[in-house]
Amino acid sequence: MIALLLTLLLATDIGYALKCRTNCSLGPYYFGQTFNIPDGECQQQKSGYACSIDMTFNYHDLSYYVEFDTLMLSTDSFYIRSGPYLSYSINYQCSKGTDCIISYAQNKINEMIGRNYNAQTIYELIASIIENPLRNGSIQCYNMRKEIVICSSDELCALDYNLQENKFISRGCSQYNEPRVHIYDGRYHTSFDVECNHNLCNTDETISQIKTVLANYGLTDTNGRRVADGNKQMVSSLLMKLTLIFIVFYSF
Repeated sequence: MIALLLTLLLATDIGYALKCRTNCSLGPYYFGQTFNIPDGECQQQKSGYACSIDMTFNYHDLSYYVEFDTLMLSTDSFYIRSGPYLSYSINYQCSKGTDCIISYAQNKINEMIGRNYNAQTIYELIASIIENPLRNGSIQCYNMRKEIVICSSDELCALDYNLQENKFISRGCSQYNEPRVHIYDGRYHTSFDVECNHNLCNTDETISQIKTVLANYGLTDTNGRRVADGNKQMVSSLLMKLTLIFIVFYSF
């Protein structure tokens, strides 16, 4: 009896394959333009445990793109660099039905457009922290042992910081071609990635200063994180199923 109940319970996720739209990219749409799937588009379908959607919002030119697939990943991420350039991406998955991503997308698109981030203002504040327009030649940077090293004229100081564990993943020189900030927030991994081009800029203080700017403009919370909605949903669903399994097991 227990085996039968557990099988029925788990089958709702394991045995159920959704028909998901896949290999379909749409856009650009422009802010103020209603999202819709044009007739005849996104007809290809694939069976999957969960359907997913990737939405990218470009606040520097007020446009967004949408892509459908069956990727097993829910994340938030964004880039800020000169231009100005501010791009925010949301990968979302759900397993409640093929159209659950459509209703989510419609609500999330309206929310993200409503945030109306000012790419110029935000980058100007970030640039004062990470960019030295007068740089000429090599610069000094910290490595993982907090030793000062020399980075060549075609390199930047770089850091990659784990926001969950509050520790550096890497720190030193980078050959990325311009100063930037990249934040990635996923279910199992988060990172705060910075490239900067003035002396000894890959520090805890730089992280703290950038966090303040991002939090003040609503891009992250005060800890530098923006937890992906898909993560919350999938975790909640898993906890519910484990709880039901526990109840069933101890009822016999």
